[in-house]
Amino acid sequence: MSTQPPAPSGTDQAELLDPQAESFLACPYAAYADARKSAPVVHQSALDEWIVVGRDEIESVQREHGVFTSRYNLDGSYPFSPEARAILDDSLFFRVALYNVEPPAHTRFRTLISEYFSPRNLRALEPAVRRTADRLAGGILGSGRADLLQEFAYPLPMTVICDIIGIPEEDRAQVKEWNNQWLALQVVPLPVEQQVHCAKSVVEYENYVLRLLRERRDEPADDLLTVLGDAAAEEDPVCAAEDVVVALRVMIAAGHETTTNLIGNTVWHLLEDRGLWESLVRDPALIPAAVEEGLRFDSSVQGAPRVATEAVRVGGAQIPAGGQVRVMFAAAGRDPEWVEDPDTFRLDRQGPPRHLGFGHGIHFCVGAGLARLETRIALETLTGRFPSLRLEEGFTPQHLPGGFVFRGMSALPVIRA
Repeated sequence: MSTQPPAPSGTDQAELLDPQAESFLACPYAAYADARKSAPVVHQSALDEWIVVGRDEIESVQREHGVFTSRYNLDGSYPFSPEARAILDDSLFFRVALYNVEPPAHTRFRTLISEYFSPRNLRALEPAVRRTADRLAGGILGSGRADLLQEFAYPLPMTVICDIIGIPEEDRAQVKEWNNQWLALQVVPLPVEQQVHCAKSVVEYENYVLRLLRERRDEPADDLLTVLGDAAAEEDPVCAAEDVVVALRVMIAAGHETTTNLIGNTVWHLLEDRGLWESLVRDPALIPAAVEEGLRFDSSVQGAPRVATEAVRVGGAQIPAGGQVRVMFAAAGRDPEWVEDPDTFRLDRQGPPRHLGFGHGIHFCVGAGLARLETRIALETLTGRFPSLRLEEGFTPQHLPGGFVFRGMSALPVIRA
């Protein structure tokens, strides 16, 4: 069984819950566990944010979407320089995504896109996802070694979400680069020069999506670009063209970044403990349980920001109106009050999933079913083709800076034994 060491104790909260600290990058769950000993909601003084680590409090904040708004989720976690701010102010960077507004606008938009992620549509999509996974798996480990993240876990969900949206294949590498620069502005404190560079790329990205929307108006296709473009052109539009740009930017990021890291994190823990990997090889029926345990044990989405619209008390903490809140979904999956033996990766857990990996409430991830499908197929493909797959000897994961939002590695080197 894959396990992690117990949390340290006696550490100052501002130091403990520092998303840039090496210790937090290596194991945020130790920080959540230590913080939870003090209170389910703790104030991080250096950032002036309230960090929610108790499972009941996480669910409470997510339910109270009017009191804890998501409207500012995409405004970035760190201040921008005047030069970068001037560029972003003239872009759609600060436009509120329809995913993050309140009903009824939120409901109308979710209804518009939800069919693409419905169980019926996912069943129809499964053969194409499997073909992509088989093709990618057939192209790796020819030399006996591969970076599973770059060669398999990234291109699989990126291909799928771009096919759904309608991003031309020849543009996907550039879209990925724009996506990376937009995300960097979201979660990493950047030097001025890099902020300006990323801000300029945001404008290029937006102009590109607007151009695709115009093309779809002239030449419709069976894709989400066409559906959203038509919705923006109606007499009573569900969304404006600018809303489509913002929504698709979020969808591309959420549709591949999180699943890439879910696949990577899960495979890492399975290979770290050969018994787990071999269990899946012997019994593929355990793979759905491995997916849920991956979501619980080492979630690729750690949490999300909220802003209190009024003074409110949560978990014993008094949060003022305008207070910045961080809802740490990943902490819930390691809460010992909810999960037995929380720091062990197990394939024998019974009952409903013991995690909040896709959020909770009205902002529950619309692509949850797709992420589960892709990760299941990824594990089925890898265990079927490479039963002797192993981590490269001496591998120590290096985690990317993701703030309080993302968790993923920079590489996952594997070998065929």
